[in-house]
Amino acid sequence: MGKKYSFFFLLFTLFLSNFVASTLGKKQGDVLGKFYKAKQKNSAFYKSYYKAAGVENVELDKVILPQEGLKAKDWINKLPGQPPVKFQQYGGYVTVNQSAGRALYYYFTEAENSESLPLLLWLNGGPGCSSIAYGAMEELGPFRVNSDGKTLHRNRYAWNHAANVLFLESPAGVGFSYTNTSSDLNTTGDSRTANDNVVFLLNWLERFPEYKNRDFYISGESYAGHYVPQLAHAILQLNKFEKKTLINLKGIIIGNAVINDDTDTIGMYEYFASHALISDETYHDILNSCYDDNYNQSKCDEAAEITNKNLNNLDIYNIYYPLCKDGNLTKYPKTPTPLQIDPCSDKYIYAYMNRRDVQDALHANVTNLKYDWTSCSDSLFYDWKDSPATIIPLLKESLANGVRVWIFSGDTDGRVPVTSSKRSIQAMNLTVDQPWRSWLNGGEVGGYVETYKGGLTFATVRGAGHEVPSYEPARALSLISHFLSGTLGKKQSEVLGKIYNAKQDSAFGKNYYKAAAVENVELDKVIHPQEGLKEKDWIKKLPGQPPVKFQQYGGYVTVDESAGRALYYYFTEAENSKSLPLLLWLNGGPGCSSIAYGAMEEVGPFRANSDGKTLHRNHYAWNLVANVLFLECPTGVAFSYTNTSSDLNTTGDSRTVNDNVVFLLNWLERFPEYKNRDFYISGESYAGHYVPQLAHAILQHNKLEKKTLVNLKGIIIGNAVINDDTDIIGAYEYYASHALISDETFLDIKKYCFDKHYNKSNCNEAVAVLNNNLNHINIYNIYSPLCKDGNLTKYPKVPSPLVFEPCSDHYVHAYLNRRDVQDALHANVTNIKYDWESCSDPLFYNWKDSPATIIPLLTESLENGVRVWIFSGDIDGAVPVTSTKKSIKAMNLIVDQPYMALLVIWRRGKIVKIQTLIIKLNNYCFLVLTIKLDSIGGYVETYKGGLTFATVRGAGHEVPSYQPARALSLITHFLSGTLLPGNH
Repeated sequence: MGKKYSFFFLLFTLFLSNFVASTLGKKQGDVLGKFYKAKQKNSAFYKSYYKAAGVENVELDKVILPQEGLKAKDWINKLPGQPPVKFQQYGGYVTVNQSAGRALYYYFTEAENSESLPLLLWLNGGPGCSSIAYGAMEELGPFRVNSDGKTLHRNRYAWNHAANVLFLESPAGVGFSYTNTSSDLNTTGDSRTANDNVVFLLNWLERFPEYKNRDFYISGESYAGHYVPQLAHAILQLNKFEKKTLINLKGIIIGNAVINDDTDTIGMYEYFASHALISDETYHDILNSCYDDNYNQSKCDEAAEITNKNLNNLDIYNIYYPLCKDGNLTKYPKTPTPLQIDPCSDKYIYAYMNRRDVQDALHANVTNLKYDWTSCSDSLFYDWKDSPATIIPLLKESLANGVRVWIFSGDTDGRVPVTSSKRSIQAMNLTVDQPWRSWLNGGEVGGYVETYKGGLTFATVRGAGHEVPSYEPARALSLISHFLSGTLGKKQSEVLGKIYNAKQDSAFGKNYYKAAAVENVELDKVIHPQEGLKEKDWIKKLPGQPPVKFQQYGGYVTVDESAGRALYYYFTEAENSKSLPLLLWLNGGPGCSSIAYGAMEEVGPFRANSDGKTLHRNHYAWNLVANVLFLECPTGVAFSYTNTSSDLNTTGDSRTVNDNVVFLLNWLERFPEYKNRDFYISGESYAGHYVPQLAHAILQHNKLEKKTLVNLKGIIIGNAVINDDTDIIGAYEYYASHALISDETFLDIKKYCFDKHYNKSNCNEAVAVLNNNLNHINIYNIYSPLCKDGNLTKYPKVPSPLVFEPCSDHYVHAYLNRRDVQDALHANVTNIKYDWESCSDPLFYNWKDSPATIIPLLTESLENGVRVWIFSGDIDGAVPVTSTKKSIKAMNLIVDQPYMALLVIWRRGKIVKIQTLIIKLNNYCFLVLTIKLDSIGGYVETYKGGLTFATVRGAGHEVPSYQPARALSLITHFLSGTLLPGNH
């Protein structure tokens, strides 16, 4: 086969054979991986083009058998544990080869208004996986199995709302389908599967003659990327040979589909790199060492092994989805969530489908299997006889014959990812008709769509994995409805976008940060008496607060007495406050509140309830591991104020950091017990400026005073603005690699929006296309739902500790505008005449200085022995992981510990694996933590000189909001200076 194909099989085999997690889609996807291993054993097996059995050899009178009375026998009255329904369902066998005794099992769910809707066939892949196990019971069927393994609940987004849906178990040997000729199981392949499927259809239509002239569509996913076009080919050829329409084929649709081996493979590794699952270096090693021109088996094997390790403990079929932690059946069914599939669903289905009463009701297992029914039949693919390297000619054949062809891709699948589908479509050399745009579902982006001349449509489904209807059922139903009809239809970071626009003023964006000269600061004039103020700042209890055992404080610190500038702070001590360090948290904007975001939505001890009156505990608050200080800066933000109105027009980075250091010096006088405590600074977004600038000011003050005024030990910044050039191009790269914009738009931006070939008109046009595509999406977490109803509720909704409420900012706004809350916080002493707001728009419009890069200050911190960590939530599109990686590369550091998966998760519930960490906090105190090491929390890479870069899997711009457990694990290891646990 040549080195190119050896590489292909090697890499598929290496990493797919090592996935050990039990999770939704694992079996179907793993079979696909094992299948590729089988493909390398037989070069004759690997054919460039599909060759079907000649339809002219099919004698219809011999393959179409009498079907009278069989429909009535196949009628299913009711399945065990089924809720009441108004549609009809059927199940049974159709013989496809009488002499061999081959029969295929089907399950058919009519629509309620069945006569007016088309017929849709669904096929699952593998090869060798069951369309009942996956399609019918986990994806698009009318029911889903409950956790008791005995009962069913309705799938509100079943596709029989839009069509009469037929599920087929093929080939023989899959699920309940069988053969009486055992050698059939050793001689199956693509060709026989397609031939048996078309014979099945011809007979089934005799059994259900009312569907003979009905519009017919074929759908499927994964390896059904072969089955579906091959069946279409057989139907077209049969209709042509018989000179009449035996099957009224109108369209085919395939999802996350195996199409073209070469592009499927390289697209997969491109996806791993662009989604921060492997390092850019590993990806480049694969490109440079695993292909014909520079093939190097040793280096290729090494790169594959690194990839392997990084993908352990991860559901590669939905890279952001949790693994199944406990698949045991429950006595009583768990309450199902309509829009969220239970990751242990395959366990419940296995139990349900192996019940004899269920099999009897389905008219299945007539051969009385001597073994358990399973969702995938391993034995089939090991002896699979034919599987072409590409299916592209058959897709083109369908298009040439007027068959509607759609390809869709769940964009969080890593198995046959969106990058693979895009590359395969590019290999078809089609001309774009309607360029890349978003399609909407429920008022927000359901995905993106591009159409091509000749009839092909490509659509992504946002937030969906390999089995699209499982993970995004509402979007999948919308997609299939449009396919059948032939149509398709203010936050912290918003401020960040405005500041970028303002920075177009060249005088505003400076290359380097210039701080106010510290030698001009006279400490005796800026540090004021603080006696008695700590006691006044003590907060007994906030309105609606649950009981706690830690102390909290809130109040003002004057930073410029003559101007009347004062900054507001909120401080939450840890329960064992004396033994833990002091951690300052800063939010960005610029102009956004650290109380609104940091304290109330991210790392603070409380979160506001939906009634806007009460609070609930954040189980992953950072005051579990530190004493956390939240600061509202600069003046003009939220509760911080100035008595000199011109201050609001003269604020910038330099003034902010100067006021922040004066704040700290005074605050430490007010809380003298923290003067010698280890001190760390943290923040996110535009605090990527604030944090290193404050570190710079502290280092300079300590140096000038020749003593330690502030005991700075480390800084940590998340999804941080660091370096304008790399931040910007990294964002565009992220949009393209995550299928939010087309490759063409990305190339236009690179070509026309940068100095060398700058063209204002073309650049503006490309940016306008980009902006249009990003409407109706939360760019700060590209897979998070939008807030649909921010109205307060009479009674608080039940909070979920690990799921962030998208309307939280509405609840925080209501809570912090209550006078009793402000009084309890000792806030709003100026009695502002307008509502408190989370971000102050007037500030950034007049922002005076913002350097183009903060890299020199990060380097300075490292050179002074300050611990520097940079982290990135990997589904943030505002300052994405690609931007951060590019900014770190611009620092020209040398890798110490290469990119690897980190395996930390804090979660309540059953522990799968545990590790006890004894973390040294100081010379006298150690923190003992028992944590779970069960699935990938993100990825980490360290550099010589002291920099650590870590991603947080499944987190958006505000990392602790979206992944609180992973964020707590991250900050714990940062404070202790210990390497995050991972696949070392």
